Amino acid sequence: MKRRDVLRSAGLTTVAIGLVPTGAAAADARTVGGGRIEGDEHLPGYERWLALEEGALAFDYVDWAALEAFVATELEEAQPGEEVPAEFAADPMIAPVSEGLIAAYFFVGLELARFGLGRLLDDDGPFASEVEELVQVGDAFVVTGAIDREELDAELTAEAVADFQTQLERTGERGGFDLYESLEGEDEAAIAVGDDAIAVVDGAELEADVDPTAIVERTVDVAAGDVARATDESEAVAWLLESAGDGDVAVGQYGGPFDPEELRHPALEAIADAEGYVSSFTVEDEETLRGDFAAILPGADEDELAELVGASAAERTIDVDGDRVTATGEWREEVRYE
Repeated sequence: MKRRDVLRSAGLTTVAIGLVPTGAAAADARTVGGGRIEGDEHLPGYERWLALEEGALAFDYVDWAALEAFVATELEEAQPGEEVPAEFAADPMIAPVSEGLIAAYFFVGLELARFGLGRLLDDDGPFASEVEELVQVGDAFVVTGAIDREELDAELTAEAVADFQTQLERTGERGGFDLYESLEGEDEAAIAVGDDAIAVVDGAELEADVDPTAIVERTVDVAAGDVARATDESEAVAWLLESAGDGDVAVGQYGGPFDPEELRHPALEAIADAEGYVSSFTVEDEETLRGDFAAILPGADEDELAELVGASAAERTIDVDGDRVTATGEWREEVRYE
């Protein structure tokens, strides 16, 4: 089992749901992410990193700049194992997105520690680089923001001081990014460092015959527009992102129907027959969280979906138009699980 799958199966949703942000900091910390316009569609800015792989896509997205002020401390102290009311754990609108937040956070702290970058998200850490967004897409993990290339070069190429660390060397350039690969004899990894992003592919997470450098190069090419993005190849993906992808945290998959074990969270098993789905949440104000959900689900039954989708929300709407499902939900502090 991949280490990121271990995180997903370790009960961390119980922690993440309890981290639904509150407090006055929420109103002050909001930032507005960039997007691009395709016809009548407004696509979230992170879609520039998304590409289909054999017709499929899976991603997590976190607007760290918007959430850091009021979730960083709680995430640092997070411990799995708390019980969560069934309506939250089974809700496809909130459980997968909450888990996506904490899985991305721990990926930086645990996985990137191999390369000396485990404290990138720490306010009092050693880095001058400023993180804005976290994007997990397929086997690549992307950190966007204002990147200090010199400090990252020094960290990535430094001699390992612990057994778990991996030393890299600069091997070339791709589309304005410096490319790094692990030294011979080290666990394989590839990292691309640019002025506004870092792309990381950990070879330990891949099948033996998969080249991490090829994946990181393709990731850079997708962002540059040199490889077709998922929204260019699929109207369905564009619709899903337009309908529900513009949040502080978002998760999605495309390429179904899915085997239950392929889904990002057990709460999604009720929509395993979907062609794809996207779910997101956004902090509206100091007491209110808004969720958006979209799915392409053949044979969608509104009454059946109403039993699960957004069932934990204080207010909820569901709309079914053929196989296209959209839902909105609102969670308020006084009714949320604490």
